[in-house]
Amino acid sequence: MSTVFVKEKELKSLVLKKLTHAGLDDKTAGEVTDILVHADMTGVHSHGVMRVEHYCTRLKAGGLNPAAKMSINTISPSVAVLDSDDGMGHSALKAATDHAIALAKETGLGFVGVKNTSHCGALSWFAERATQQNTVAIVMTQTDTCVAPHGGAERFLGTNPIAFGFPVAGEKPMIVDMATSAIAFGKILHAKETGKAIGEGLALDKEGNITTDPHKIENLLPFGGHKGSGIALAIDVLTGILMGANFGNHIVRMYGDYDKMRKLASLVIVIDPEKLGNPLFAATVKTMRDELRAVKPVPGVEKVLAPNDPQISYKERCQREGIPVVESIYQFLSAP
Repeated sequence: MSTVFVKEKELKSLVLKKLTHAGLDDKTAGEVTDILVHADMTGVHSHGVMRVEHYCTRLKAGGLNPAAKMSINTISPSVAVLDSDDGMGHSALKAATDHAIALAKETGLGFVGVKNTSHCGALSWFAERATQQNTVAIVMTQTDTCVAPHGGAERFLGTNPIAFGFPVAGEKPMIVDMATSAIAFGKILHAKETGKAIGEGLALDKEGNITTDPHKIENLLPFGGHKGSGIALAIDVLTGILMGANFGNHIVRMYGDYDKMRKLASLVIVIDPEKLGNPLFAATVKTMRDELRAVKPVPGVEKVLAPNDPQISYKERCQREGIPVVESIYQFLSAP
């Protein structure tokens, strides 16, 4: 399937127009647009503009609240709960991140749970936002199930991603953003769009056999066997169960039940190292990253990379050459 290369400004304009036409106000649509295009510009196309059509469908069907009124309940000087009012998860998690940063700047720690929310896009955007204030971030969210637990042939877990953000003195931050499945579900959707197979050992067909055909996938596998399975379970507990929301197979599915509010939950934890008595944190992380990059690579590998290095390089290329967008998605965004 062919790909077109689109400049950042044009792509943002197309997405913004689609989202406002679907019923979002300019501010919310702008926040969602920034986060989606960020995903595409860092190579995470599974969480980028390919999702716009889905959001428009859910908004039209009534499964998202286009006029959400978010509220924050302060529990203690370091802890709060944000109620998204069934609005766009991107805006809710942005607000939660900003509130967690503010709490951390006051007390050293900001812990903000998010409830009654929806799909929020790439977690790296929120983690990076925290690093811009010289704070550390841990961000996680639950998803509907598409992952078989370790040893299982049926779905029980979501891809339940988690991201970490660390400021680096004078340089781009170090960001770790990963799904707890062996492959993100959005990458399966992207593989279907592009007609490409996925790697070995990532997914199961309906009989429970390993498959590389994205059209035959019934369930994904967790990364690292029982380790990924356990972390995915823990994230579901720290988000859904902690916020009194649903978990596992009780979560409203993203693709389907478009008229139902999804009631997802997320969590943002922000730490201010300086408040903890460490003003040299970002400088030490820089030293750590420099030493990591200097590690001798194995044969066949040019250089050891630090987390976020590939994303930084990809973004620079997109800024020069344009952002690759599958033609069918570009046509949808361009259509009146």
